[in-house]
Amino acid sequence: MVVNDGLYKQVGQRIREARERSHPKLSQDRLAKRLGISRASIVNIEAGRQHAPLHLLWQIAEVLGTDLTLFIPRRDEFLSAAPVHLDKKTIKIIKLAAHGDPETQKNLAGFVSKLKTTLENTAKRKETR
Repeated sequence: MVVNDGLYKQVGQRIREARERSHPKLSQDRLAKRLGISRASIVNIEAGRQHAPLHLLWQIAEVLGTDLTLFIPRRDEFLSAAPVHLDKKTIKIIKLAAHGDPETQKNLAGFVSKLKTTLENTAKRKETR
């Protein structure tokens, strides 16, 4: 299911960010060893391909010294991360602004998508008032 995939991708991203911020910084291999699972499982959890059970998420949070709830996005965060399709004109402008640099193009497209989603969500909230 697409919704679940997006949710688990966000959870995995937050786990990776927490792991990279940990002091001392834990590698995927060290985290896996401390949890008694394979490094491949950590790689897949962080990528959102493997759906970790609640007890494992709890253990990951404990090892990383963080709160489990920080791994789970709020509803508005989850919905705003859904991909937004940009029209051809906007994509053309982004390509011109990126001067042929694919990384810059990707970053600009992501920024514009998030901005568009935020504006659309704000307009929807105002309509329901």
